[in-house]
Amino acid sequence: MTISAIVPVYNTERLVGRCIDSVIAQTYPEWELILVDDGSTDESFEVLKKYESDDARIKVIHQDNAGPGPARNKGIENASGDYIVFIDSDDVIKPNYFEKLSHETSDVVFIDINQVDEDFNVLNEEHMSDYHKLSKDDFLRGQMTGKILWGGVRKAVKSELLLKNKIRFTEHKVGEEAIYSFLIMYYAKSFSFISGSVYEYVNRAGSQSDTKDDDPWGSVAVALKEKVMQMGVYEQYADTINAFIATAAVVSLDKMTGKYVGGEYRRRAKERLHGFRQEMDKSFPVDLKHMDIRVKVMYPFLRGGWIAPIHAASYLKRELKNK
Repeated sequence: MTISAIVPVYNTERLVGRCIDSVIAQTYPEWELILVDDGSTDESFEVLKKYESDDARIKVIHQDNAGPGPARNKGIENASGDYIVFIDSDDVIKPNYFEKLSHETSDVVFIDINQVDEDFNVLNEEHMSDYHKLSKDDFLRGQMTGKILWGGVRKAVKSELLLKNKIRFTEHKVGEEAIYSFLIMYYAKSFSFISGSVYEYVNRAGSQSDTKDDDPWGSVAVALKEKVMQMGVYEQYADTINAFIATAAVVSLDKMTGKYVGGEYRRRAKERLHGFRQEMDKSFPVDLKHMDIRVKVMYPFLRGGWIAPIHAASYLKRELKNK
């Protein structure tokens, strides 16, 4: 079995080397590494080419800057492995990742990861394996709302599943994994978990995930709604789509709390609340079961149009975090 590791790279010349080194250090040797330079303006491409010249298993692809989703799609199109895994260029994987994956046979294999700081001190352990008892439907719906993390790095997928069902990432700058994650679970006939952290996700200021967008998930929720409509399964998932739309609105209001004050906050918050009301489908209920507990607490205020309690909760959260 061959594993295709895909790494989108954008301006990480100082960090991408350690990512590549962690792939080279794998105890399982049957892999290929596809490095997609997404129009870097630093020396990243030169670093990648040096690695390519030293190891025949490494392939470098250059494209004009298009974002992480299209970069990953380019990697999928050029992959030849049985499983496809994604690694962010400022992260590293542990030496036994591919060895553990080589023993799996499921369509989708979820992994445990550690959130670490830039000195690799563990900040948080995220065990996808904690969800191993969930049904496919509960797991899928939990990922639809973001209650269960959906990031592309958190799973390995059989290339056959992606190619057969034409599954790709969207072009969103944030949340490009949402529809991808929905589709792989929708079409998967089996899924499993690797327990024990095999991936270290580095929390770094200025990374792709460190967005300053006021509404990072709003357009993603709308896009997912449109996708399930195109698939003809909207009624089956409408309540969970409503839950995701509500989640996106709460996330947006929380982001705004950290950026705006006074009248500016109230103006922007009212605009976002109007968008929330327009996007919600009142013909269907809201899937509270698969909504994150923090959003579930805020939802009655959101539904009632009471911005002040959401603002106060977000403000208090930031104050406690900064102490």
